[in-house]
Amino acid sequence: MQSYRKTAIVYLALFSAMLIWGLSFLAIKDVVKTVPIFTLLFLRFIVATILLGILGGIQGKLRLPGRELVTLAALSLLSPVGYFLFETFGVSYTQPSHVSVIIATIPTVVFLIAFFRRQERATWNKGLGIVVAYIGIFLIIGSGRHESGASLTGDLLILGAVLCAATRTVLIVDVLKRVTPLQLTFYQFFFSLFLFGPLAATDSLRWLTQVTPTIVSEILFLGVLCSAGAFLTMHYALVHLSATKVAVSANFIPIITLFAEVLLMGGSLTFFKVLGTLATIAGVVLTQLDKVNLKTVVEGIEEG
Repeated sequence: MQSYRKTAIVYLALFSAMLIWGLSFLAIKDVVKTVPIFTLLFLRFIVATILLGILGGIQGKLRLPGRELVTLAALSLLSPVGYFLFETFGVSYTQPSHVSVIIATIPTVVFLIAFFRRQERATWNKGLGIVVAYIGIFLIIGSGRHESGASLTGDLLILGAVLCAATRTVLIVDVLKRVTPLQLTFYQFFFSLFLFGPLAATDSLRWLTQVTPTIVSEILFLGVLCSAGAFLTMHYALVHLSATKVAVSANFIPIITLFAEVLLMGGSLTFFKVLGTLATIAGVVLTQLDKVNLKTVVEGIEEG
């Protein structure tokens, strides 16, 4: 009985992380209607940095050599800075379901970069998976031309976020041999504030007169749950589950976003959107049928 309860808790933690990240795109879409993007990013990451800083301080696990701090500061330019600038601006221009599906292709781009760097071997599974995944993306982007709230500009911005995340994932593999995921996440959030802070200072403060309890709760949701809480639940699940199971479960995020968009935002559920979403997920799963690298999985799905 005890083992079943523990297993249930593990899967609940994993599902919670997927649900949080799946809903995060809807929260961003709503908040940016009121709060300027630079301000939102600064607020989101200062909240997450404080929470992870408290956790790391209690555990006494944040101390790193200066050389590692310089490395993490440089990598923070790719993510969170580059990734979340592209993602947040992209969400403001297109539909959350488009964002979620395109973001799900990060593992395929990670493979392509690693392949050209001669760090990965090409297989039929991966080659076919990449082709199928991007057929799905083209279906979604193509169908978006006829949908309200979707735009090619927004979809292309999200592809910029994918490129930032994938590049960082490839570069971070060696770093994760020397630092813990908590140290990595805390310091990259921390260093991002040195850019998001000055950028936020350029925003107008007129949004303060339009703030509602809903907006405040969504900002806290993004900072507390999406950036800090989901990080903790994901790593709890990774302690007890295989990387393959976690990688496959991450493919439910676009489905969660798609149905949440329809139910909560009144979005349309078109045939080509559903077909494109399923094709993209199938393609990503195909690329993950070979042996999965734990750290690549974590970094590939932890961006949200």
